[in-house]
Amino acid sequence: MVLSTKRLHQVISEVAGVDAIKVISYLKDKKNVSEFIVAEKTKLDMQTTRHILYVLHGYNVASYIRKKDREKGWYISYWTFQRAKVKDLILRLKRDKLDRLKEQLRREEENKGNFYICQRACARFDFDQAFNLEFKCPECGTILNLQENTKTISNIKEKIKELTVVA
Repeated sequence: MVLSTKRLHQVISEVAGVDAIKVISYLKDKKNVSEFIVAEKTKLDMQTTRHILYVLHGYNVASYIRKKDREKGWYISYWTFQRAKVKDLILRLKRDKLDRLKEQLRREEENKGNFYICQRACARFDFDQAFNLEFKCPECGTILNLQENTKTISNIKEKIKELTVVA
């Protein structure tokens, strides 16, 4: 799998936000960069910078070492972006999405013909939820109508198929 810059930015912003692109762009070919320098060069405040770095670390695409500053006595983290691990992240996100779709498909198939939706499409409920709401939409107060979910099932199956072909 070839990882284009566009795909890299898309994945990183998906997991850590748009500002994370600035952080990884700065760290791209560097190793062990002080979090203070990252904040300064990206023009992000320290709290935002640390948050992004720790999120990236949580997804295993950034690593750090901590060293104690001899003058000030506090610890400073030095960060490295792990571009090679982004492919693993992409696969993980794909697997997670596939799992969610399979769970959604299971729920849709188990409740086939038992979903209710309001006329304004504010909300959608299974039979038990609709019954508890007395078949009235909690958002707008209109009556909930029975919804045929065969199209929904078909769409979910199509998305699952697309993800498994690409994976």
